[in-house]
Amino acid sequence: MAQIEKIPVMYIHTSPMNPRKTFDEAKIEELAQNIEEQGLLQPITVRKISDEETHIDEETGEVVSVEPRYEIVCGERRFRAWNMLAKKSDKYNEIPCIVREMTDEQAFDAMITENLQRQDVDPVEEAIAFSLLLENGNAVEDIAVRFGKSIRFIQDRVKLKGLIPELIDMLRQELIPISGAMLLAKLDIDAQKEFYNENMNGESAASISDIKEYIDDLFCVIDKAQFFSEDNFSDSIPSCSGCINNTANHGCLFYEMKGKEQKCINRECFEKKQQEYVKYRVMKEADNLVKKGEPLTFGKSVILIESPKSWDNENEKKRKEDAVRMYNDMGFEVVYDNVFDHQCWYNEGDERIAEKLENNELYRCIEVLNYRRPEFKVSFYYLKKSSSVKGACTVSKQIEAENIRQKIKRNKELMVEKATETLRSWANEITDYSSKPDDITLNEQIIFDSLVLKECGYVYLDSIGVSTGENDLVKYVTEHQNDRKIWYREFIRNKLSDSAVMYNRQLQELQNLLFKEQYPEKYEELCDKLGKSYGKKEEKLNERLKELEIRIRRSHLDSSFV
Repeated sequence: MAQIEKIPVMYIHTSPMNPRKTFDEAKIEELAQNIEEQGLLQPITVRKISDEETHIDEETGEVVSVEPRYEIVCGERRFRAWNMLAKKSDKYNEIPCIVREMTDEQAFDAMITENLQRQDVDPVEEAIAFSLLLENGNAVEDIAVRFGKSIRFIQDRVKLKGLIPELIDMLRQELIPISGAMLLAKLDIDAQKEFYNENMNGESAASISDIKEYIDDLFCVIDKAQFFSEDNFSDSIPSCSGCINNTANHGCLFYEMKGKEQKCINRECFEKKQQEYVKYRVMKEADNLVKKGEPLTFGKSVILIESPKSWDNENEKKRKEDAVRMYNDMGFEVVYDNVFDHQCWYNEGDERIAEKLENNELYRCIEVLNYRRPEFKVSFYYLKKSSSVKGACTVSKQIEAENIRQKIKRNKELMVEKATETLRSWANEITDYSSKPDDITLNEQIIFDSLVLKECGYVYLDSIGVSTGENDLVKYVTEHQNDRKIWYREFIRNKLSDSAVMYNRQLQELQNLLFKEQYPEKYEELCDKLGKSYGKKEEKLNERLKELEIRIRRSHLDSSFV
């Protein structure tokens, strides 16, 4: 039977080898209360890491004794609870311990065993522990037998180490299921960040079906790709059949994704291949495409993209603006679908399509983007004004005019975006704001309250004024009222420097309100600079638009006398 010794807590240290890194403070406090009422039912296990030593003090010449040091092997939760009591009463200055002689390997093995045998073991810490055992030379089969788990269970847990910190936190908060976390862990870092930012943002839970839906969309189906039948269309782009990013070549890794479809796990590569295929198809049509700067002509095709009004977000906006720029650089005219009246839904090859094309009722259009990815698609659109070739020239002016209007609109958006980004950078860089001696102004209070309310859910807003009990945050706020200005302003600075401000008009309004009041000179300087820069551009665009509108009115007038 092991002998129990009482050792001063000041000589005991936690071990850096312990795979358990998270401890619930509330449960530690509860354990401390139980120990206070019932005593320590099970001593902690420690090992000696240094013996008692003596040395001579150089200043006094006296012999000084250094007490031995101990490291916790098992029972860190109990030690934390006991230490919490020791801070309140001297009777807890010593803790009952079982002292064992152990090597680093033996201690590490005992720590892992204890942690993995807990009922409430954290799956991420479980992943870390299994990984460490594997790194120390243990076979996955032996680990499985030792802890009564399947080999697949061990392998799946280890994959959780691939999660980004944000998703690890969400897993620990039970906002995502373990099965979903294992799927997300197999994605690259960028894909995980996209899922977190676009779908979660750390505010709500996601089911396994939500995660599978995201991955199904993310993992591009190779069998259904346009280039599948022409997989070798380019010598510079490798085939998908033997690619390491093809899930068909990793059946064991992606066993959860049932089905026989080949899927690509590298969306960037897949989209690049799609893009190159679309460009390849466009170039095959080059002789019959309207060139950049040319008027629309019946019998020719034109590259078409959905109008900006249909764009959902900044990512889609950038994607389509890049596409317009790319095909313009290739020498082709690009138009938005809103310059036409409406789409004709007959398929290419239909006799009715051929007849309408012959009668100059339709334009043949090449769509190069779908909602998320590059795609080559032939469509047909009716003209807005005239069915004559002369009318087509009018339409070309209308197209240019509409494009200029969109540029003017985008120019204003760019000015707002530039101002927002500049102010966001300032918010990140300022160091004196939180420590300003002045009292909180009315505008600052309005900003703070607005930000707070923006973060609150409907349940809170419906029950405002009803106390839900004191917690750590309430305690902190209560005890730090004198520091109110500091944490008010730090909260404001943090929120107005977040990347979300780039897409939120309310936050932008608050941003402008703050900097206009607190840093008026810098703010005015920025406004002047942006006004001059973007104002000149808008002036030129408006001049060209006015010129086009005059020409269009003249064309309509000429048509009325025909």
